[in-house]
Amino acid sequence: MKTWLPVLLENLGESPILALANARNLARAAVLNREGRVLAGSLGSPALTAQAMEAAPTLAPRQTKIIDGPTPLILERLEPDEKTRRFWHTAQENQDGAWASWLLTMPRREGAEVRLVRHLLSAFGPWTTPRLPVDNEWCLLPLKAGLGRLFIFGDDALAMETAALAARVGLSVTWLSAVDQSGPELMEARGLADFDLQTLPDWPHLTAEFLAALGVKPGVKALVTAAQPEDFLESLRAAGPSRLTLSGEAEEAPAGLFAKPVTISQKALGLIAEML
Repeated sequence: MKTWLPVLLENLGESPILALANARNLARAAVLNREGRVLAGSLGSPALTAQAMEAAPTLAPRQTKIIDGPTPLILERLEPDEKTRRFWHTAQENQDGAWASWLLTMPRREGAEVRLVRHLLSAFGPWTTPRLPVDNEWCLLPLKAGLGRLFIFGDDALAMETAALAARVGLSVTWLSAVDQSGPELMEARGLADFDLQTLPDWPHLTAEFLAALGVKPGVKALVTAAQPEDFLESLRAAGPSRLTLSGEAEEAPAGLFAKPVTISQKALGLIAEML
């Protein structure tokens, strides 16, 4: 399923519905059209999705509805006024540019009416702590979890799988490949989570200057799966990533938490778990 925030922005002119599933103050999000079709995102269970799809067509412009239950649902039909557009564009900019970013939603009940108060909590340095409300009726939706930045160097399925899974859990991922990547596998991987993919002319293109311009520096993580990394490995090590892992065809010693992974997905998951 596509990432919800860019799809929300693309469809603001069509009055989409933003649905949040609030499990113990941590939210999941989905975007639906006015007819109740899910356009992007996930609420975590078919039952919650069915509830949102049933309620979405009943919402009037700018109406908010809360469906109480073990996991409450918060639905709002957004209208494309200037204030709304500015808020969601800022959310996208913060997701792209901040170290970590969250969407805080606080329902305010006024009799039978519900009004939503939203704030963007964005950290532009890793020591920023979000200020949370003291009452219980709020939910926090991660736009970017702030787990760090990962660079992946490789052309293979392991590089693709790790890029998608790492981005899904909250790492900011840049995948570099010396092969033009395309096809249904890439579309499926990008449907799981957003990551940056850059195609290189060849691996010797990764000079120290290029790596520095890319943002490879002390503190970031790096994974190499390329079959012949000798052309850039020295420059990459000199850039000083906090963790440099060689896996796949570049592997020097077994990497990841699973000693004998059965599938590529299990291998990728073990690598990410070891990094974090």
